[in-house]
Amino acid sequence: MIAPPRTDWPPTRPTTLPSIDANNDVVVYQHPDAESSYRQLCLPRLEQPPRRTRSIERRAAPSRQGHEGQDWLLTNYLTRLEAAGVARSGFGAYRYQLRSVLIIAERLETRSVSLSELFRRPRLLGRALVDDAARTPGTSLSRWTLAQRRSAVRSFVSLMHPELLELLGRDPHDVLDSALRSVAERVGGGYRLTGGTPRNRGGYVPTPQQVRSILGDVTREIGWPGARNLAFFSILRSTGARVNALRELDGSDCVEMPDGTLRLFLHEKGKAEPREVELGHSVSRMLRDYIDAFNRTARVLGRGRPIRAGEPGPVWRGKSSQRWAYDDIRRVLASACNHIGIEPITPHALRRAFATEAASALPRHIVALAGGWRGLERLDDHYIHPRTPTIWDKLSRDEHYPEQPATEEQHHATTAAVPPLR
Repeated sequence: MIAPPRTDWPPTRPTTLPSIDANNDVVVYQHPDAESSYRQLCLPRLEQPPRRTRSIERRAAPSRQGHEGQDWLLTNYLTRLEAAGVARSGFGAYRYQLRSVLIIAERLETRSVSLSELFRRPRLLGRALVDDAARTPGTSLSRWTLAQRRSAVRSFVSLMHPELLELLGRDPHDVLDSALRSVAERVGGGYRLTGGTPRNRGGYVPTPQQVRSILGDVTREIGWPGARNLAFFSILRSTGARVNALRELDGSDCVEMPDGTLRLFLHEKGKAEPREVELGHSVSRMLRDYIDAFNRTARVLGRGRPIRAGEPGPVWRGKSSQRWAYDDIRRVLASACNHIGIEPITPHALRRAFATEAASALPRHIVALAGGWRGLERLDDHYIHPRTPTIWDKLSRDEHYPEQPATEEQHHATTAAVPPLR
């Protein structure tokens, strides 16, 4: 026999106002049709808190008209650029350069300009690409900055090709070439922008003796900070790594090898794939000593997450147990330079020192592969600073050149006798 359906199900919610019990710690709901009471714990003499309703936020699709000056093409491009796995620094640089192009175009036209309008007017696009006026009056941007601006626009054209093709009715690469043809110089299969200040050669390169003195002085700090300084700057010197790539090293990017050395995966700017660096035994020991010293201190003080190879978390820590700040790194290096009596250098100078010393003993293409350079042009123009003993050592291998002079006077006297290089 089938039971008749229940008329009291589901139970109705209490409809009467709550009353506070004599104990002042519960709220009692009296239902007129039920014998039991519904009780709910709450704070004394406080009304029942309002029920929280969960709201679902839906992400709106990017509008083609944009919002607050944000161009819809730029919004979609940045989404695709991030999905392509571009390095964080490269993502920020391309975003900055595209916004700069829009700002320059608006300054030239004295009104708001969108990216779609900019590509419909190739001459305006070319003028915005080659404009080298800096924010500081009377100064101009470097050619390197303009080249990065051109690279950002080419990347934009490649990723947004379907939308631009529909808007323009022609290949957007042809539009960009037309814009560059009006303001740039044709070089091979590409274009060289005519504006901008020529980039100077890289800065000062410390000698090997100065680097050794710096490494000996950065350990003056007591405790784990001294061990950290020695390990950090030793890795910069022995691998030629970029300072921010090494500073942002995560524990999950450190791998212990069977022979006891450590292998690091450094995420450098402009590269989707990490650079793989294997440390020697001595530098690996320095890094382990720093990690052990920091973990001991953190365990004694009861603060700071320990550092472990293979586990997530920043490797290089400041005194607040957070990631070591770049300004603090420069401050430590400048203090060491002042203490040993030389001009303060930047951490990037150790990368130039690595390139210079390695190029004196190895072929340049090997140095480029070891240091993460993509070609020889940037390596030769900005990083390698040949030293006089190295030049004379290579020239003395040819019987047509005299031996290296012992003094500076002999060097100047024999300079005229050395034929020019061809």
